[in-house]
Amino acid sequence: MTGKISLILGSHAHLSSAAEDEEFEELYRAKLKPFIITLNQYPKIPAVVHYSGPLLNRLEQKKPELFLLIKELVARKQLEVLGGGFYEPALSLLPSPSRIDQIELFTTYLRQNFGRKPQGCWLARGYWEQSLVGVLSTCGMAYTFLSEERFAAAGRAGEALYSPALTEDQGKLVVVFPVFTSFKTTAFSALRNAVLSKPGPAADHGPGQAAKVVTVFPEFPQEKPEEEGRAFFADLASALADKSKEAVPMEATTPGKVYKTCGALPRVYFPPSYGQPRAQPRDFLIRYPEANNLYSKMYYIHSLIYQLRGDKSRKQTAKEELWKAQGVETFSLDGGRGLSSFPIRAYSYRAILAAERITREKDFKPSLLSFDFDLDRTAEYLFQDKNSNFYVRSRGAVIFELDHILKGWNYLNTFSGGSYRRCAFMDRLLPGDYIPGGPYSFPENSRFCGEEEYSVSNLDRQKLKSTFTLPPKKDIPFGFIEIQKTYKLEKNTLQLSYVLRNRGDEKTILCFVPQFDLSLADEEARLLFRKSQGEEEPRGVKTPGEVRRFSAMEEQDPKQSASMTISLQMPCDLYYYPIWREDGGYQSTCFLPVFQLFLNPGNEWENKFTLSLSSKTQSRKQELSPG
Repeated sequence: MTGKISLILGSHAHLSSAAEDEEFEELYRAKLKPFIITLNQYPKIPAVVHYSGPLLNRLEQKKPELFLLIKELVARKQLEVLGGGFYEPALSLLPSPSRIDQIELFTTYLRQNFGRKPQGCWLARGYWEQSLVGVLSTCGMAYTFLSEERFAAAGRAGEALYSPALTEDQGKLVVVFPVFTSFKTTAFSALRNAVLSKPGPAADHGPGQAAKVVTVFPEFPQEKPEEEGRAFFADLASALADKSKEAVPMEATTPGKVYKTCGALPRVYFPPSYGQPRAQPRDFLIRYPEANNLYSKMYYIHSLIYQLRGDKSRKQTAKEELWKAQGVETFSLDGGRGLSSFPIRAYSYRAILAAERITREKDFKPSLLSFDFDLDRTAEYLFQDKNSNFYVRSRGAVIFELDHILKGWNYLNTFSGGSYRRCAFMDRLLPGDYIPGGPYSFPENSRFCGEEEYSVSNLDRQKLKSTFTLPPKKDIPFGFIEIQKTYKLEKNTLQLSYVLRNRGDEKTILCFVPQFDLSLADEEARLLFRKSQGEEEPRGVKTPGEVRRFSAMEEQDPKQSASMTISLQMPCDLYYYPIWREDGGYQSTCFLPVFQLFLNPGNEWENKFTLSLSSKTQSRKQELSPG
């Protein structure tokens, strides 16, 4: 490589709004402090940083001395601060207005706190789609960054890989800098040798070949980050001061300075981040129903917000709550801290439900809506009252989201890690001698109806009532059983009536298990069980258990006045099992109510469940009375 090398030295970090203080302290110790403190000791070395909005907020509150030091470095023009979406969202997943709003929110924050408007922005995890060019340009973002792999995928090779490029969409232009992820080294001399090594034959890519720009975001080992940081900056200062004839001149700079002087650049169209493992948020919407549910919910609430008229303050407040749920970790996996993380999903639902609550008028009336909620071209059914949502789908006729609006809680905030999603009232037909041996231990000669398609045989919006029917099927276990489920909404209470019919020619003995998985608000919460004889027994949720002749249960959460109650018309034996996260924390509880049925040909069995969501303490007798 010939000519001068312009080095852009950077640091990036993000902290979810749902993160605990311990995670912030570790990020501060291993990444923020070593970079900023050491950079301050070398005033002749400029750099660029992107720290997300939630991280800067936490830094300002918990470590004001480092926050002030960043302001000082920016004021003396040693440090450039990049913009982007405030909550580090995957911009390509957001509604168009939210893309602009998030970028402008962060731009305003940076201008108010650091006195400068950002010229360029950072894309969360490099998630890219060409349509983002127009959004970035509209928001005044002149440049952004993509990995060297994205450049290579766009056909950049050899020395051309060391040049920023121009990309375009519908007449809008943005400059893109390559970030060399392979140069995550703590020894700058090793990095410099890698840059100076012959990169291979250069293709003819038009103008801009003279620009040699290397952008690196070094990672320091967590064991001794401050020592490694000092060694890195000392090595870098030595390399920049090297005036020997053998050395290629190097200059540390910022992307803003390079942008102003780079002149004409080759135009490149970058392919989207498809096809790479864990590299494209849209892939997660297909692979994980939990991600798709959050995504669909975000768009549904977005539409409600933009239907508000006449109250700009209320509309803005609802938008701000929704933005909090749009962090990149909400729709992807991140070492156990992303979509699979119970606290992150809980935080996202809390923010989304806060936005939904703001959109509801004081005279909000209960309703039954039918629309394609989860974007699969099949209608879902929303039973909604002032303080509750019950989402029902025809596949399995299950409840797949159960929202307590005032509490900001989705009781079906579960995670299975695959295409199968844990819901409420997933029907199972099993042999008559079935006894549960665990949360997901079922014999082969059984029938799982939770993924079978139920037909909607009656939909009455005035009475807030809908009936789903699963017809008999041939050549499958218990295929002669017909199931009818009727949902009816009454004052934040949803009643589910079951009718099972034997359409076969012989008497049958079977166990009917309408499994429901519930995510309770706190692993310290307790469940108050009531038996058919009237006895009451409180239990914790951390250990498996069984309740004979179960008739009702009530959530007792010490941190909330709101609670949930489930009761039955006819008792059963109930088995329940806690489901734990990979990090050992509580995630949900699997409940298996077991009904042993004896059905003659043409006979039927009926029962009724009642789900109540309360926002204040009611008499226990009223709450736990059987449906």
